[in-house]
Amino acid sequence: MLLIDDFLDEDQCARFRQRILNAPFASGASTAGGMAANVKKNLQLDERKAGKVLDEIKSLILAHPGVDLFAMPEKLVGVIINRYDEGMEYGNHSDSPIMEGVRCDLSFTLFLEDHSNYDGGELVLEQEHGLIKVKPKIGSIFVYSTGLTHRVAKVTRGSRLACVGWVKSRIRDEGRRKVLRDLNAVLGAYMEKNGHDAIADLQLKIIGDLIRMWHE
Repeated sequence: MLLIDDFLDEDQCARFRQRILNAPFASGASTAGGMAANVKKNLQLDERKAGKVLDEIKSLILAHPGVDLFAMPEKLVGVIINRYDEGMEYGNHSDSPIMEGVRCDLSFTLFLEDHSNYDGGELVLEQEHGLIKVKPKIGSIFVYSTGLTHRVAKVTRGSRLACVGWVKSRIRDEGRRKVLRDLNAVLGAYMEKNGHDAIADLQLKIIGDLIRMWHE
């Protein structure tokens, strides 16, 4: 899991919100597949009238070094803007493994409303060792495994606004992604202490060899 608190700055949030909130929303249940449609109660931005907002958000996500290191994204799919007004929620569900014909390895939520402006609305994820509740400040992005059962808790005051979507990673397996993240961390620490030398070059070669071996 990855949480980046300042993925968007204050000005970026304000500009996106102005454009998003001026566009029409409709029921979001129609985009849920299978049993999830029965537990999805929210609103979804009409992407045909959203202009280039979604394309701009996707470009920012794909270009962010922290997201790239963690998720190693090849492609984003199913990116939408949703809103939960008072009384709305999305019950327990797991996301589809395939969207638009693309394998989904990771999911993300980009929070576009400050947590102080609404009650409830936490993103709740079930893990083997208990629940994780995520409700960060505006402009934060949270990335997590698509296979996790999760829900959005009922909003009891205000409105929750977010952009959500799914990631096909260049490296399918999370264990392999973790190995590459750890090796990059070791390389960064080594170069900070010793500079770019022959050992750093060897570490870069190993990382490159593994990427070629594991890339799909």
